Amino acid sequence: MVRAKKICAKPGCPSITSSSYCAPHTAEAERARGSRESRGYGPEHRALRKQWLSRVATGNVLCARCQRPIEPGKPWALDHSDDRADYLGPSHKFCNDSAGGKAAHR
Repeated sequence: MVRAKKICAKPGCPSITSSSYCAPHTAEAERARGSRESRGYGPEHRALRKQWLSRVATGNVLCARCQRPIEPGKPWALDHSDDRADYLGPSHKFCNDSAGGKAAHR
């Protein structure tokens, strides 16, 4: 698949790229995000997600956001509470990403 070329999304950057940002601004954006540990995805998160893995695979776990079953094989996330102080439990990837996007744009 050939991706369309566009101007880098960083204001004032004239670089043409096939992704959102040119390579230097992609690296800058990743550094600004911080490490996965600083974003709440450290060893505790990975261990808890591993504990949920086999239960979610049965298809009998409800999404913490929409309360619908998470189908076996479908993408899911171990969802943080909106204040990121605790975990809600497994959520559909879409539900988790949507909640994160809404929180980032409040």
